Amino acid sequence: MADQEPPSSEGGGGLTVNNLLSEVTQALDKFKLEDDVSPDNYYSPYANLEKAAVLQEARCFHDPNAVRESPRKCCTVIAQLLHLTNTGQYLNSAEATEVFFGVTKLFMSDDASLRRMVYLFIKDVAETCDPDDVIIVTSSLTKDMTCDVDLYRANALRVLARIIDGAMLGAIERYVKQAVVDSSGQVSSAALVSATHLFEKNAESEAI
Repeated sequence: MADQEPPSSEGGGGLTVNNLLSEVTQALDKFKLEDDVSPDNYYSPYANLEKAAVLQEARCFHDPNAVRESPRKCCTVIAQLLHLTNTGQYLNSAEATEVFFGVTKLFMSDDASLRRMVYLFIKDVAETCDPDDVIIVTSSLTKDMTCDVDLYRANALRVLARIIDGAMLGAIERYVKQAVVDSSGQVSSAALVSATHLFEKNAESEAI
């Protein structure tokens, strides 16, 4: 019997070893080119951010439709805000308060990635906000502490431990005690770490 030639991949044929090797080679060449790019030629997408433009974009937080339909856009804006604050372009008190109020509206979204960005932003910006403004977000965080999603419960605990003061400890004491003995290791470990932070800041508190 004559040897049969393997089917040709021309004209949209099936995947062959040659095709596979060719694709792998092209991918390796692509990564090699990316690795060879010098730091001087690297362009950051956040390089030319202007604070005024980012604050304008942050107004989308107040639009319920935008929050529900475009969570990725909201994530991008939060990332831009965090970049500004971490590169010396700090928000003044009025700007921080306005954005902080906007971010609290993002709790209406069920997108997990957006929720994690919200937690990160609150921890980063809460210190520059008026303490009376911070109280507003504690109700949303407390609600997350009692939900069924372990990721939300654990992160809400961590954020609360960072932003509350001694006067508010009594309001979350019960939740922290319950979380310490929670069946979820993620939640119980977050509760233990949070309790440690609270003790370091408020060692004289009766709740501690």
